[in-house]
This record gives sequence, structure tokens and C-alpha cells, in this order.
Amino acid sequence: MPALDQPPRRIALVLQGGGARGAYHVGVIRAIAEITGNQRSPFQIVCGSSVGAINAASVAMTSIDFQLGAARLESLWRSLHCHSIYDSRALPMLARSSRWAMTLLLGQLGLRMTGGLLDYRPLRDLLAREFNQRHLRLAIRSSALHALCITASSYSDGTSTTFFQGDDSLQPWSRARRRGESAILEPDHILASAALPFAFAPVHLDNRYFGDGALRTTSPLSPAIHTGADRILIVGTRDSAVGPRRSAQPSLGEIAGHALDILFNDNLEADVERLERINHTISLLSDEARSRTRLRVIDAATIAPSRDIRELAKAHAGELPRSMRLLLRSIGYSGGDARIESYLMFEPGYVGALIDLGHADTWARADEIRAFLQGA
Repeated sequence: MPALDQPPRRIALVLQGGGARGAYHVGVIRAIAEITGNQRSPFQIVCGSSVGAINAASVAMTSIDFQLGAARLESLWRSLHCHSIYDSRALPMLARSSRWAMTLLLGQLGLRMTGGLLDYRPLRDLLAREFNQRHLRLAIRSSALHALCITASSYSDGTSTTFFQGDDSLQPWSRARRRGESAILEPDHILASAALPFAFAPVHLDNRYFGDGALRTTSPLSPAIHTGADRILIVGTRDSAVGPRRSAQPSLGEIAGHALDILFNDNLEADVERLERINHTISLLSDEARSRTRLRVIDAATIAPSRDIRELAKAHAGELPRSMRLLLRSIGYSGGDARIESYLMFEPGYVGALIDLGHADTWARADEIRAFLQGA
């Protein structure tokens, strides 16, 4: 029988960034709801950055009724279009891109372009409608939720900042270039985490400016660990295959696509490897040595796409608004492997394909996922 003062075991859900690829999270969450069959969420800690922050907030708010929350999240995503996230009208997009071009040409004369290539007001309006602080507080008070962690990158002081809301026992933390701050979370915290550099304008919060959470996140698993996770389920969005080798010089648009891959994927994979090394090191220690270290074993499992997301995006590339296709061509991007489309195409056909893929991938590992959530 465990000691009476032994802290409860907590499972964290960590959702990776990736723009429209976040639809994959939704399929995974729906499958987990079906696999567990429980009304209450199996995740006491929910963490996310970028689009992962949007989905994390939804999961956290519905911790008391995980089944209903999973269904509502899927319904929301399947109803999305690009214009639900950013202004995809041709004239406003042309005007913003023109101002960027003029900044490059006339910047030395004092002309400045602040903001991004895309107007995120539709996303801000969507978050204002969907985020409910009262539901979040209720989930925390009921103990269904221990913590929601939203990570953003500070342009003001160059740190990765995790805003967390949860149990009163949670304490702020500070590490090299990253910290955790207690906050009453609002839609703008989520918007800040999802504000992709260059595409979206920085978000002003607490006299600081913030952008996409993946930008400075060197340890994506850190918020889950700091808030007390014993097990972490990670949902990734990286392509399952390496693309063919190219000999031609990449265009600016192709370089931007690779930059998005690095931004959303590399630090997460490195952090998972670091966690595995620490677990292995702890396993080599004697019981006495373990009692003298603050390190602890934290089990982790990752669910990631079994298919190349770029191929899915290529099959649905025609869904991307014509105005966005013209904008991409203006920066030298002519389609190629559909890497950029895979991040920016919030359209029903593509979103639905990603949801279905996440659902199928999770059900294919149902026994493994069930055992992980049960601590077996």
C-alpha cells in the first residue's frame, strides 16, 4: 500500500506546434476519448505551444467532461477555413505584403513595417468565443485539472515564458532563458503562443511583446515536469519521412518551409532524447544514490503521424485560397513538396484528412496507449 503522504501520480499531455498540422492532435484526442471511455480527462496536466496551445486550452477547459470536449474540438476544427484564422481576402493581403516590400526598399528612410504578413484578427475573435475562463477554473477546483501551461516567446527579454494556471501549490520557476509564471489565462495568452514570426504580429501582454511559443522553447517538456508530471504523452506533427535529396538551390519560400520544420520539431525531439538519457542514468543508480538526487524517472510516449503530412497537403493544395497561393509565389515558393501549405492550409478537406490520420494512428496503438495511461 502506498504511503499516505505519497503525491498523486499525474499524466501530462504535451501538444506540439505546427499550424494547420494541429488537426492531427484532434484525431489523437478523439481516439483517446474513445479508448478510455471515461468522462473525466486522463490528463491532469495539459501543455502546449503555438497551435498546441489552442488545443491544450480546449482539452483543459473540458477536463470534467473529456468526451464532450473531444467531440466539440473536432467539430470546431472540421468547420475551419483559412479565413477563420487569418484574413485571406486578396486586397488586404496584397496591401500588407506591399507594405513589407516598401519597408525593405525604404527602411533606411525611416519607414517601418510592424506586424506580420497575415492579419490574425479572425483567430483572435475565434479564441475570444471559444476560451472560457470559468470552465477552466471549474476544472481546477474539481481536481480534474492540475495545471494548464501555455508557452510563448518573449521578444522583450528573449526568454521562453510558460504562463500556467492551476492548483494553488504550483510555484513559478526560472531556468536559463526560460521561466514559468502564474497567470489568469486569457485568449491573448493563447494568441501570443500561436503568433508565428513574420506571419503574425507580436502580441502585447503585461508590458511585453510575445510571439510563437516554439520560437525559444529549448525544453518543451519542461512545463509538464515543473508542474508535477510523472508520465507525459507527447503528440507530434513532424513528417514521417525524409524528403528526396534536392540539388537545386532552395528558394526563399522553401527555406521558410524548412525553418518551420526546425521551429516546431527539432527541440521537442532533442528534449525527448534528453529525458530518455536521464531515465537511463537514474536506472543505473543505487537506491541510496537515488534518494540523494532530485532527478526522477518520468515515463514518456509519443504519437506522431504514420504518413508524410506533406503528401496529404499536396493532395489538398488546391484548397488553399488563391490569394495565399499568390503571396507564396511572390516569395519564390512554387509548391514543391507542399511543406508550407501543410502549416497554413486550414481548409476542411486537409484538416479532415489529418484528423482521420491522428485517429487511425492512435487506435492502431490502442493497447499501448491504454496501458500507458493506466500506468501499466
